[in-house]
Amino acid sequence: TADSYESGKLVTISPISTSVNLSGISDFVFRSVPNDLLAARALAKHMVQDLKQNNVAVFYNYQSESSQSLKSEFVTAVFLEGGRVVSEFDVSEKNFSAAKSFKQAINRGAQVLMLGADSSSLDQVLNVVQLNSKHRNSLGQQLVILAGNQVYSTKTLTVAGKDAEGMVVALPWHPLANPRSEFTKSADQLWGIDVNWRTAMAYDAVQALSAAIRRNPSRTGVQQELSAPNFFARGAAAPIRFFPSGDRYQPVKLVTIEPSNSSSLEYEFVPIP
Repeated sequence: TADSYESGKLVTISPISTSVNLSGISDFVFRSVPNDLLAARALAKHMVQDLKQNNVAVFYNYQSESSQSLKSEFVTAVFLEGGRVVSEFDVSEKNFSAAKSFKQAINRGAQVLMLGADSSSLDQVLNVVQLNSKHRNSLGQQLVILAGNQVYSTKTLTVAGKDAEGMVVALPWHPLANPRSEFTKSADQLWGIDVNWRTAMAYDAVQALSAAIRRNPSRTGVQQELSAPNFFARGAAAPIRFFPSGDRYQPVKLVTIEPSNSSSLEYEFVPIP
C-alpha cells in the first residue's frame, strides 16, 4: 500500500495503475502511465470536437476502482466539452442485460457508446459491441464506440473482430505511433512481436528509477530526484517527467480498430493520425 512505501521511504513507480485516486497519495508513489483524467479528456474531446457527437451512454464496472475512475473522469470531461451522458450502466449488476441496456441507450438518444470496462468485465462490453454491429440509425450508421485501455486486447480483436471495427481506444503508448524509436526496434528484434503499452510503461518505470538511482543513490535521494522539476529520463517514446502529484506528464494516444495488413490477426489497433 501507499502507506508502506511512505513509512519505509521507498519509491514505487506503477506502470499500469491509472486510477485518479492514486494522484498525490504519497510523495513516494509515482507512475509511468498517464492517469484516467488524460484518457477521459482525449476521448471526450474526440467525441465532441472531431466526431461532432454529443450524446453518450457509458458502460462501466462498479466493482473496479480503475473502471469507476475512468467513468467518473469521462462523465466530467464530456460535460466540460458540452456533451451529455444519457445513461450509465453498471455491468457488474447481477441483472445486467447487454440487450436491454443497449436498447435503453438507443431510446435515450445515445450516439456514442463509451466502454469503461476493466479486464474482468470485457465479455459484457463485447456483447454490447456485437449488438451495436446489428444496429443502424436513421442514417444507416452504427453508434460510435469509445473505450479505455483495458479494452485494448487480443480478445477484443478476435471475439468482436469486424463488429469492433472503428472503435476508438485511448492508450498511453502504441508501437505504430513511434515505429522508429529505439525501444520499438529493440523490442521487435528481441521478441519478434509488437509489445503492448504495459510493456512500454514498465520499461519507462525502470528507466526513471535507474536514472534517479544513478544521480542520488539513497531512498530519500531517489524520491527527491524523481520529484525535482527538472527531472528527465528517456522513455520508450517520450521523455519521462512527473507532475508534483507523482503522475506521468505525457499525453495519451488514440487508436482505432481496422482490418490488418501486417498482423497475424484479421484486425488490429492502429493510431489515429
